[in-house]
Amino acid sequence: MLFSARSLPNLLGLFRIIATPLLVWFIISHNSDLYLWAVFLLIVMAISDMADGKIARRLNVISPLGIFLDTISDKIFVTGALLPMIQTGLISSWIAFIIIVREFVISGLRSFAAAEGTVISAGKLGKQKLVIQVVALIWRLLAANVEMGGILTGNSFLTLILNFWPIPMALAVFWTLISGVEYLWNAWPLLRNSWEPQPKGD
Repeated sequence: MLFSARSLPNLLGLFRIIATPLLVWFIISHNSDLYLWAVFLLIVMAISDMADGKIARRLNVISPLGIFLDTISDKIFVTGALLPMIQTGLISSWIAFIIIVREFVISGLRSFAAAEGTVISAGKLGKQKLVIQVVALIWRLLAANVEMGGILTGNSFLTLILNFWPIPMALAVFWTLISGVEYLWNAWPLLRNSWEPQPKGD
């Protein structure tokens, strides 16, 4: 059955992928009200990303498809937020470059490890990374609403807090880098042993 409780984790992963074009449109429209809708959608996506793994374990329905959807969906919706934010001038391109390249490197590393029969699990820093990235993106979008004279402009205290958006954004970049280093550190024995291919026996 396509729609059932046991298929819920897969549906949540699929939801994040399908909803990403809507997120892109909210941001690329360069509209202060739509920025708030983008914030709402990012929150829903992040919550669903944290929930689907727990639901899958509780229902004992962990599957290769579910792992695949969970692995790619967060990368897709984060990229879907970063790219239009570059186009609308909300963030610098180097921020998106660091985050996206890190994902390419780690995805390639995990594929390489899998080909060698090794599983590199996400470390604590890697699990924290997505939360920090989403918080930084939300913070920037809320600040953009204020900058454009949106409905949040009237609250002077909130405006003051939102002006500090570069701090969480810098933290997101830092966490992206150190979580990538954590992956590489865990994979280093495998990389070292594979640097010089061993001759095959006759």
